[in-house]
Amino acid sequence: MKSLVEFLSPTLEWLKSVSTPTDFELRGHAGVFATLTFLDEQCTLARIKTAEGTWTLKHLGILTPAVTLREEGGKTNLATYHPHTLRPGQLQFEDGAFFDWMKYHDGGVGGTFLDPGGLPMVRLHAHAGKDPEAVSSLESCDVDLNQASIAPQRHALLAAFGWFLILFDHLKDRDDVPAETALRL
Repeated sequence: MKSLVEFLSPTLEWLKSVSTPTDFELRGHAGVFATLTFLDEQCTLARIKTAEGTWTLKHLGILTPAVTLREEGGKTNLATYHPHTLRPGQLQFEDGAFFDWMKYHDGGVGGTFLDPGGLPMVRLHAHAGKDPEAVSSLESCDVDLNQASIAPQRHALLAAFGWFLILFDHLKDRDDVPAETALRL
């Protein structure tokens, strides 16, 4: 696996893995920079692999949701994401670093992680696939990196975290439609 710190690549793409339908690869001109694998059927637990390490993401809660980031096998949260209704969500790392997550509301499915100064660090724009029976009908996602950002060592991790948030929200919205229809009947 390649490191985004060593191979600067401003544009990347998340693509479904051909081997497993719940796996995704972050690809660029130099190869694979990260993978995201869902580890459960509800898509609330995922593994991220980058050249810098392996982590797990876990979506917790319904009324006060959060997403935690841990080193794989670890017991300590390295970062926690809290979504907000009326403002951006925030990913807060234990070392004090934080990044705001702005979801796109117009112009498609996606979002952007902003640095503390409000500048875009990692932008993601998802594209729908052709298989409605797939775990997610989102099959790819363009990723743009700000090469002048303050934390390029976190680009791959932020790109994977953002892709997880997009996929989870998309799956949750998709699953809410049948539940809402059943309630109306």
